Amino acid sequence: MEKLFHITLRNDYAFKRVFGVEENKDVLQDLLECILDIPPESIAALELLDKEFHKDSISDKSGILDVKLSLKNNTIIDIEIQNRWNSEFVQRTIFYWAKMYTENLKTGEVYTKLPKCITINIVGEGFDLNNLIHSEYNVVEKHLNDKLSDELEIHFLNLAKVKEQEEHIEYDEKKKKLYNWLMFIKTDSQEVRNMLAQESSMMAKANATINIMEMSPKEKWLYENRMKYEHDKASWKHIGYQEGVTQGIQKGFADGAYQNKLETAKLLKQLGDSSQKIEQVTGLSKEEIEKL
Repeated sequence: MEKLFHITLRNDYAFKRVFGVEENKDVLQDLLECILDIPPESIAALELLDKEFHKDSISDKSGILDVKLSLKNNTIIDIEIQNRWNSEFVQRTIFYWAKMYTENLKTGEVYTKLPKCITINIVGEGFDLNNLIHSEYNVVEKHLNDKLSDELEIHFLNLAKVKEQEEHIEYDEKKKKLYNWLMFIKTDSQEVRNMLAQESSMMAKANATINIMEMSPKEKWLYENRMKYEHDKASWKHIGYQEGVTQGIQKGFADGAYQNKLETAKLLKQLGDSSQKIEQVTGLSKEEIEKL
């Protein structure tokens, strides 16, 4: 059967369709094992918390397609792919982590019932916090570097640091596996995915899911609707920025003109001119002039 379109896993719908469905839990487990310092047996019992694809999430400007799961020790993990880094992303990911952390505490329960929460952010372009491929942030004591708690854990995976023609580098097995997964997610090349799939049964399974998706009219429609949403979102931000600049300039001119009127009125008042004359010259109201 002929392919109808080509998928990039940097599209969050495609990412969730590959990693966030029940039949591919073992694929997700394989990815998580090379990101987190958690025993594989804990990850093996993962439970997906949102397996449905809601129409509003795909085409609505408020929709977020993330992969959310829990482990058998009640740890909650949220994975999100972000094509482009922006200046508010750090605050955004802390906000979503805090929401995830607190929403599970029932009324009357003690704080010790709060679960450990981990957010994993896979970033396509523009990540500028550091030069690492994989960075992990916690709350630590500034001088001793002691971790206050392991309940806050935020990961960033920087796809821009992954190169498809990377020279041979000595990685341990876990880092090499993570690097290959990130290359698999980053690439748009079927050839590269096929090559990686030959080395890993889980990547082969993920690759098979992509191949099936690319032959489905329904998947094409859902994927392209999500792509349209992403383009629209970029346009909204650009238009909003341009409008903000224009409004800022206009407000600046208006504020400057008003300030000039106040300065002129103040000078005329010092020279002894009447309020009526100052009103005529500056256009200010009597009340505004009396306040000077």
